[in-house]
Amino acid sequence: MIAVYFFYGLAFFSLGLAASLQLRHEGDLPLRGQIPWLAAFGIAYACVAWLDMVQIYGVNPQLAPVINISRIILQPTSGLLLLIFGWGVLTKITPLPAWTHLLPGLLIVPIAFVITYASTTFITPSPIEIPIDIWSRYLLYLPGSLMAGFGFLRQWKEQNGRGYNDVAKLMLATGLAFLFEAFVVGLVVPAAPYGPASYYNYNRTVHDAFTSEQAESDRPFGLVSWLDYDRVLETTGLPIQFWRMLSAFAVTALIVRGLDVFDAIRKRQMRELQEERDRAQQAAFAAQITARQTAENWTEALISISRHIAELNDVDDILLYIVDNGRKLLQSNFMGLALLTGDLPDLELKCYANDHQTNIVGTPIKVENPLILKTLYQAGFYCTSADDPPASLENLCFFSEKSARTAVIVQLDLDEKPIGTLWIARHEGEPYTETDRIWLECLADQVVIAIQHGLMTSQLQSFSIIEERGRIAREMHDGLAQVLGYLNLQVQTLETLLKRGKQEALQAELEQMRQAVQAAHADVRENILSLRTTLANEKGLASAIDEYLNEFGIQTRIEARFINEVEGPLNLASLAEVQLVCILQETLTNVRKHAQANFVSVRIAQKHNANQCEYLLMEVVDDGVGFVSQTGGKRSFGLQTMHERAQAVGGELQVQSVPGQGTSISCRLPCLAEEKLRKQNLVLQ
Repeated sequence: MIAVYFFYGLAFFSLGLAASLQLRHEGDLPLRGQIPWLAAFGIAYACVAWLDMVQIYGVNPQLAPVINISRIILQPTSGLLLLIFGWGVLTKITPLPAWTHLLPGLLIVPIAFVITYASTTFITPSPIEIPIDIWSRYLLYLPGSLMAGFGFLRQWKEQNGRGYNDVAKLMLATGLAFLFEAFVVGLVVPAAPYGPASYYNYNRTVHDAFTSEQAESDRPFGLVSWLDYDRVLETTGLPIQFWRMLSAFAVTALIVRGLDVFDAIRKRQMRELQEERDRAQQAAFAAQITARQTAENWTEALISISRHIAELNDVDDILLYIVDNGRKLLQSNFMGLALLTGDLPDLELKCYANDHQTNIVGTPIKVENPLILKTLYQAGFYCTSADDPPASLENLCFFSEKSARTAVIVQLDLDEKPIGTLWIARHEGEPYTETDRIWLECLADQVVIAIQHGLMTSQLQSFSIIEERGRIAREMHDGLAQVLGYLNLQVQTLETLLKRGKQEALQAELEQMRQAVQAAHADVRENILSLRTTLANEKGLASAIDEYLNEFGIQTRIEARFINEVEGPLNLASLAEVQLVCILQETLTNVRKHAQANFVSVRIAQKHNANQCEYLLMEVVDDGVGFVSQTGGKRSFGLQTMHERAQAVGGELQVQSVPGQGTSISCRLPCLAEEKLRKQNLVLQ
């Protein structure tokens, strides 16, 4: 029996020691806050068992009172520690439902009754250690073990719901172990006249029959009990201390294993938390990349628009590029541009872009949507909302069967006066954001700048034409006017020679007059041809040059050949085209007047320089007498003008001439960017 008590106490000491060792592990396990109470309970209850062992073995009578008092103190203390542990497991690991807050009020009456009943037992004629042992188990061990058991069963249900089946099984086993401990530690007590250990036919006084843990071996005559130490021994053949030892070992093993599993769960949760944080960081990084890519796309688009505008490209092409790229960047189904053609509200659709095409509107289309007109009248911008009636969103998406569900409209202002509107619309999807509106306003500014530069381009072309007309007028003044003056003098000379009868001199003067009239006639026709070619933009530059050379050959009787090595458009800015024609005209004028050539060829081709930038090359070669470059003179002045024309549009001019071997003039003018042409072709398609 002493060995049973020893191992019985050793089991609970092992429970306390194992729990204490678990406190050395770092972390925030669910059971960590309750482990100190369990450790203290195990060690305290082990001392109680070992004190019982010492009492049975026999001790010095002088030490017996000290051991007895120590046991009386440790018995309820260990039960209180178990009760605190059980309450923590039940309530703090997994919070109780809200309705359980009513339990203290509902249980206060029966608990008070039990405590009162227990208090009366202390005045019965029995040793004080017996009621302390019994009621410590009934009021402390039993509820503490039950709460711990139910707490672990709740953990079993919760972990099962999370899918942690291995943890759930362990929590179930631990809960059942504590329920078993509630039975063997809290419910099985020495035989007594109350509680589950009550008995009948009590013929002797309790004081004479029982002394603490010796009750199981000294039963009075006629005692009949149903739940005490003797009943367990009679039923199982083993003392209650053995079963308590088993429950202690089971609880120890399961608690230690449970703490390890909880540690594994915590590590798993930490990994999941780390993975979730990594995913959040990746999502944030992806969002940053997307935002950066969006900003880069917008920057590239705005720079490209600015480059097109700076190169004085066709305004319609620029507007098409803006609406097409703006629709894509703003993830819209439609983007439209309308301009005022007169006073308000005479608004017409200029160009548009939808999911299928991007076009300049040829036939006038009135824009009469109330929201667009409202924005045009009130200035600023307008963002549609859920309060807008569906009818107000009609006629926003031209050439589309679907109606708009959300839109943003901004006004176009030029010199603080409205000139039109720019808007985007979606058939479905999220409403537009404030950022979308800001980007649309940026595009609206680019539209206004493009229109302004278009007006400037027209003015520059007008200035070029006016300058060319002035040049022709000066040449006519210098040539035709001088010839007419010369003819006037010659007529007077002829009249004098006729009166004097000098026929030979008269014939010579008439020949000189005929040559002067032919030269003046050639100058006039050339100037008329030059003016017509300069203004013939609708034919295309290559066709105008070809026609000009044909007429030049007919007029001058100089064989003129045109070699066009360019496939497609010449890809020159409008101003550069004008300057190229002027340079060609000046060159051919020099050929006619000074070269005495029989043949002249004009070749145009597209080349690339060392920086892979494309340029247009025009070469004019004649088989005339050539010349030596000299400063001053009319020819030098003409060559200087040609150089200035080429430099005005970013080009260069080279002249090579050898007396007796003809002259070669090379003109290089920069082309527009290839990317611009590609995008323009996509837009036109």
